[in-house]
Amino acid sequence: MVPVISFIGRHNSGKTTVLSGVIQYLKQAGYKVAVIKHAHHSLDISVHKDSELFLRAGADYVCASSPGLMLKYQRRKNEADINSLLSEVPAGFDLIIVEGYKNEALLKIEVLRENIDPEPMLLPQTIALVSDFPLPAEINVFPHQAIEDIAQFLLAALNINRQSDRNTP
Repeated sequence: MVPVISFIGRHNSGKTTVLSGVIQYLKQAGYKVAVIKHAHHSLDISVHKDSELFLRAGADYVCASSPGLMLKYQRRKNEADINSLLSEVPAGFDLIIVEGYKNEALLKIEVLRENIDPEPMLLPQTIALVSDFPLPAEINVFPHQAIEDIAQFLLAALNINRQSDRNTP
C-alpha cells in the first residue's frame, strides 16, 4: 500500500502553499507524488478549452490527453469517498498527499494561521502542526516556510526510505 498523509486546516490557512512547496521539494528529491484534493464547493470549469466545453455541454465523462498530461472529468451523483479515490491512483507512486478529508482515518498534518483560527483542531491521527505562531510543543510544530523540514518529517513518519537512485535536493 502506498503511504498516505493528509494536510488539513481551515480555509485560507496556507495548506495549498505549504503543500506546493512540499511537493516541489519531494519531486526535486526524486519522489513520485500523487495528490488528491477535497473541494467543499463545486469545481470550477470556467477555462474555455474544448474539454471543459464538452463537460458544460452535458457530457458525463470527458478525458483530455496530450503527450505530457491527461485530465479526466466525471459527473457524479455523490461525492467519491477517500478510499475509492485512493484506489484509483495508478501504481508506481512513492506517496499520496491528500489535501482535506479531515474526518478520515489518515495521518494528518494540520496547517494553521493565527488570524484564521488560532486554536488547533488536533484531530485523531494528527502528527504535526504547521503554524505561523508559537504553539505548545506537545506535538511537532513547523513554521510555514520550513518546507524541507516538513517534507523530511513526513518521509520519516510514513517510513519512506530514500532509494539509492534518487537525487538529494
